[in-house]
Amino acid sequence: MKKPSTAIAAIALIGTPAFAADMAVKAPPPAPAPVYNWTGWYAGVNLGASFGHVKTTSAPVTVVRGVGPAPFTTPGVSDISSPSGFIGGGQIGYNWQFSPVWVAGLEADFQGALERESNTVTGNFSGTASGGAVPPPGFNAAGSTVMAYQTKIEWFGTVRGRIGYVWGNNGDVLTYVTGGLAYGKVGLGGTTTDSGFVGGTATTFSVTHAFGHSQVNTGWVVGFGTEGKLLIPGWTYKIESLYMDLGTLDATDVIVGVAFGAPGFTPFPTVGQSHAHFTDGILRAGLNYQFH
Repeated sequence: MKKPSTAIAAIALIGTPAFAADMAVKAPPPAPAPVYNWTGWYAGVNLGASFGHVKTTSAPVTVVRGVGPAPFTTPGVSDISSPSGFIGGGQIGYNWQFSPVWVAGLEADFQGALERESNTVTGNFSGTASGGAVPPPGFNAAGSTVMAYQTKIEWFGTVRGRIGYVWGNNGDVLTYVTGGLAYGKVGLGGTTTDSGFVGGTATTFSVTHAFGHSQVNTGWVVGFGTEGKLLIPGWTYKIESLYMDLGTLDATDVIVGVAFGAPGFTPFPTVGQSHAHFTDGILRAGLNYQFH
């Protein structure tokens, strides 16, 4: 007769295969998502708004003179305008991820702009111009200068370096600072009217000159932004803010003044000058396709 312990062991051995067959097989753990790699070329489009700031100054202008050596000169005027509007364009660039958390790159973009603003500014003046034999030495003049003008930024582009920090889920978000060269076409145009009254002569005067100048300027740009991976493979979004300085626009125009002499006023050539400094704040969003 077998011992009880031997019988129990035999029964256990017989039941083991069936018990093992009934056990659920545990699935292996899922593979970790791959870490996003930012290295490679990309290109895309963007849309946003631009908020310009232009300080414009017209220089003093000689508009009235007598027969003596001292002319009468208006003091000039100064004003600030904000040529703001929508912008849109495209960009292309290259990223190099040189460590797990740092990315460097170079980006170029080009933007069409609808940045315009029209302003009117008025300045009053009064003073004394030298006369001579006719009229008696010294005569008073008073009046106003009215400058009606428009400032604009027609288009611009940038070429910028970027350096950013990688974060987010598996490194799929990049926050960066950027800066470099800016260029763009700026414009300034309008009219300046100097008008007034010459005391003691019962004579008024009015001198108007038109000016219009535009040119392509170079300057600088700085800013920051964030770019992140979308659910659609290969595509990323970007949100970016920039500050741009496009330099100055100086214009010189030959205009017509009035000279007092017997029997009245006669025209004479004089010079009008204007000066404008263009800066711009930019806020835009865009999409990029990553070629890697």
